[in-house]
Amino acid sequence: MKFKTILSAFLAFAGAVGLSAQQSSQVISYLEIFDLETGTHQVVKEFPFLIEAPNWTPDGKWLVVNKDGRLYKIAPDGSGELTEIYTGAINQCNNDHVISADGKWIALSSNDPSQKGWNSFVYTVPFEGGEPKKITPVGPSYLHGISPDGKMIAYCAFRGPENEQDVYVMPVKGGKEVRLTDAPGLDDGPEYSMDGKYIWFNSVRSGRMQVWRMKANGKDQKQMTFDKDMNSWFPHISPDGKKIVYIAYHDYEVAPGDHTANQNVQLRMIPAEGGEPKILVKLFGGQGSINVNSWSPDSRKLAYVSYRMAEELTAPAKEMAVQLYSARDLIGTPELFAENHEYVLERLSQMGYTGAEAASYADGKFSGMEPEDFKAVLNKAGLDLVSSHATRMLSKNELSSGNLDAALEWWDECIEAHKRAGIPRLVMSYSQKLDSEAELKVMADYLNDIGRKCNAAGIRFGYHNHAHEFERIGDTTMMDYFITHTEPENVFIEMDVYWAVVGGAAPVEYMRKYPGRFEILHIKDKREVGQSGMVGFDAIFRNFDIAGTKGFVVEMEEASTPNILKGLRESALYLRNSIR
Repeated sequence: MKFKTILSAFLAFAGAVGLSAQQSSQVISYLEIFDLETGTHQVVKEFPFLIEAPNWTPDGKWLVVNKDGRLYKIAPDGSGELTEIYTGAINQCNNDHVISADGKWIALSSNDPSQKGWNSFVYTVPFEGGEPKKITPVGPSYLHGISPDGKMIAYCAFRGPENEQDVYVMPVKGGKEVRLTDAPGLDDGPEYSMDGKYIWFNSVRSGRMQVWRMKANGKDQKQMTFDKDMNSWFPHISPDGKKIVYIAYHDYEVAPGDHTANQNVQLRMIPAEGGEPKILVKLFGGQGSINVNSWSPDSRKLAYVSYRMAEELTAPAKEMAVQLYSARDLIGTPELFAENHEYVLERLSQMGYTGAEAASYADGKFSGMEPEDFKAVLNKAGLDLVSSHATRMLSKNELSSGNLDAALEWWDECIEAHKRAGIPRLVMSYSQKLDSEAELKVMADYLNDIGRKCNAAGIRFGYHNHAHEFERIGDTTMMDYFITHTEPENVFIEMDVYWAVVGGAAPVEYMRKYPGRFEILHIKDKREVGQSGMVGFDAIFRNFDIAGTKGFVVEMEEASTPNILKGLRESALYLRNSIR
């Protein structure tokens, strides 16, 4: 099975406040509407630039969005073009615009251009445009809600010597601000209920970011979501007061206090009285997708924005697969795989990986799944199973006696499972350090025997190195001995270039010394690919052809941050930009 050519673009996402004009120009935005009654969503308009935070006018005629710090309106069916709403000198708006219940004016947050640095204040402006009026005398203040009677605004603000972010309210006409929350950590996203009795908000006080509710005077603060693996932001109340929609981030992708762009997020819904959340939409985006209330006036529809990068990077000359061991903290056990595989595999596919190398074979199954089922879930996510790691090391007794019958019987079951999964390459992932040329001969014979069995089953067999294969044993090394004493038609070498460097070897020298033997390469660095500067990837890429390399597998032992998915994304981007 040949590796397929990469045709899809590397996807990234936008939605963060303060994107530069250059960043904005690289983003394609999709204005979408989800229909709760039919359960369907539709792209109503595509924009070759960044737009954010759609909200519906009370009469249903317009959606208001943010573009480059300015406000625009557009018809909900996507007809016509964006029409700017004049806001005078206030042209560095956040994603925090809210329309009054009567539709006559807009409250918004924006930097004050007369001040240095970023210091957001709350303003009001007529819906048809006009000169803005500053409401909050102190910043930073970030608007999120207007009371139904139009008399009060609710916002989050950084105040005090500790710069705590809490929820505040104050009259629209100006006056004294009143602090409603004082719990340690971040409180954000305050929005009034339709009857004005409550303010919904999100708070990190319980460990993860969750949705909370309190009375409009700040009393009786109550947690309303208990998402075990999500950080939940920006609750939005439907006009009929019955439903709450919010945006949720996976807790292994962002810290509880983060609501960044470039993430795979969910729109979730709960009843206003609380209850189990329902996932409405999974999308690529961030806080700019649904930062403000975007319910239609009839409470039937939701507007939101999803994103991808505008430019398509030149595809690499070879397949870019990922070793699933890299995401072991997320999918490394059958239990974790069952819980997280859909999200993780889809995410890897979106990063530009088109194939995967398995590392979970045990007792005829992969991640606790039957081979056919395992293949199906990867294919569903857009990933081909290009290879798999498995190992059955030889005992000291087997190495000394040369009796390999039990070991080869183990491989019979293993090969059969891989054949059922349709995996074209099976790689022995590890061999212990050997001590003599006699042991080297037994191991080489063992590899040849396995290779012949795999060949008979229509599967290619390979060997994967670590660092100890480059240590001297007499006048040779394990690596050199295996290459020269295994049958090329039955055994290829999957060289791990990072471990080769750690072992004191030069990968390119091996590629040129043994041309045609390295069918797959493990592309790995100390952390993200290209991060350390210790592995000469450019030279490795230039020698693919002489090495006989048909594809490569990206593996990460660790990342610069606890978020391994971000590390894999950075590695994918590095490779997509490096290999031509």
